[in-house]
Amino acid sequence: MAVPAGRGVEPASSAPLGAVLGAIGTVAVLLSLALPWRAGSVHPSDVPAAFLWDHTATSRDPSLLIFLVPLAVVMLVGTMAPRGGAVRLFSGLATLAVCGLFAYQVDRLLGTLGHAGLSGTLDTGFYLAAIGAFLVFVSGMLPSAQYRRRGVDAVNRTPPYA
Repeated sequence: MAVPAGRGVEPASSAPLGAVLGAIGTVAVLLSLALPWRAGSVHPSDVPAAFLWDHTATSRDPSLLIFLVPLAVVMLVGTMAPRGGAVRLFSGLATLAVCGLFAYQVDRLLGTLGHAGLSGTLDTGFYLAAIGAFLVFVSGMLPSAQYRRRGVDAVNRTPPYA
């Protein structure tokens, strides 16, 4: 059965919630790369990547950016792709894991130094990354594109051998 010209399915004019949340979360994660993650103006570029699994790590290279920049790029691709829900889901979850491991290791480090906890230690960049990653993760479960039917009123039912 052929669909007459001008009929069928077309993208809806309004932006779907998944794409909007993904874009907001991606912008938040991108901004967090330039903001401090820990009190004392400690940026992600100052934190060694090994810190995520060893709170005693002291080297500077590679930094947390080795994880965060590729994840931000993947988020951006997933946000711009029409069916990028799975990509956003993965990148949001992976960025949440980086944020969680960072907070855990900061807490362990503070514990060995005799400090109480994380309450005044984490800074704006960390919170922005965590909230943005959560928004991107949730957006991966929502539709990236909305489709609506275009004016299909009746089906052309001509006999095959007429």
